[in-house]
Amino acid sequence: MKTVLRKLVRDRIPLLIQDSGNESVTRILDDTEYLQELKKKLSEEAAEVSATTDRAKLMEELADVLEVAEAIRKQAGISDRELQICRNTKAEKNGRFEKKIFLECIIENKNS
Repeated sequence: MKTVLRKLVRDRIPLLIQDSGNESVTRILDDTEYLQELKKKLSEEAAEVSATTDRAKLMEELADVLEVAEAIRKQAGISDRELQICRNTKAEKNGRFEKKIFLECIIENKNS
């Protein structure tokens, strides 16, 4: 039986498949494909975070999100320092997500 997945996987997955007695067919992506697949993977992992309420599973899915985000940062040529500066600048301008504020709506004033 053949299961077609066509998705980016962690580096050790082919070895784990082999160790389980199965075979995998893989290829190495070029830089453009890699970034595109990382972005798909980020959406996939974010959806998994949204779908779980179990704390242990949530922790695993958040770890996956961070792993993919880190790979995207590196592939895009963004240094850790640059990203932290950007993050802090956005936080200074717009705040963080610590106060649990949920915006229901904006009422437009006629004079604005």
